Amino acid sequence: MVFYVMPSQTPIQIHSSSDSKTSYAVIFDVGSCVHVFCFDHNLNLLPIGKDLELFLQTKPGLSSYASNPRSAALSLSDLLHKAEAAVPKDPRPFTLVCIDATAGLRALGVDASNRILQAVRDLLKQSSSLSSQPDAMAYYVT
Repeated sequence: MVFYVMPSQTPIQIHSSSDSKTSYAVIFDVGSCVHVFCFDHNLNLLPIGKDLELFLQTKPGLSSYASNPRSAALSLSDLLHKAEAAVPKDPRPFTLVCIDATAGLRALGVDASNRILQAVRDLLKQSSSLSSQPDAMAYYVT
């Protein structure tokens, strides 16, 4: 999987707690899936179970909820809980959470896609133990 990320004002950083030798990253592809990665202190991928990532998917994608951003965000709740379960409790506050918006959201236009992305950010802020950052980072994959 290759991501091309549009430049943003906030650099992507993987953080770990001071006593941990591992870090985690959770990436929501708002098409309808989540990836969870584990890294060592050199940013080498480490297995999660038998695989190098936890990958989960649901249908439909967020663009199906163009007129109801809250329902769009809530459709990711199950993925969020499973992603949290894959990350041990101690590193959760240091776990990077990214939201990538793909073609489906771009096709909705700026206003609708921004409302959906904000609803997803709100869900993460209100319902997640992941990331000590005030807002999850959102970006468009091109």
